[in-house]
Amino acid sequence: MGELFTVYGATNGTSTTGTFSVTGDIIAGSVSYITIPYGMKAKIWGKRIAGAPVTVTVNYTKNVSASSPSWVAVDTEVLPSQGELDLEMDARPVILRSDLGTEAFQFTWSQSTAGTSYVAFEIEFTEDG
Repeated sequence: MGELFTVYGATNGTSTTGTFSVTGDIIAGSVSYITIPYGMKAKIWGKRIAGAPVTVTVNYTKNVSASSPSWVAVDTEVLPSQGELDLEMDARPVILRSDLGTEAFQFTWSQSTAGTSYVAFEIEFTEDG
């Protein structure tokens, strides 16, 4: 078992696309991406999406230190109408590995009409092995 923590974010309510700034009890301030420590895995165990209709995407990069990191979509969830979506992924979490220490992930949103949506992700860092 590794370190389990939850991060929270919200759309800005005025744009139809963007990157979530997330906060959490182990994050000082807010961040637009989370770096995976060298030799570890990030496992996303749960996702909660609420509020206005929104598409939420998990993006991953191999080199967050590049001047323009190349982000790849690895998971997407859609909240099709006003409400709440609560997904616990006990059997199949999203797993992201760090082989170099420069790998990171971020959460982005897109909406057809700008509105306020909220997200929470349950994440665990474990040793790769």
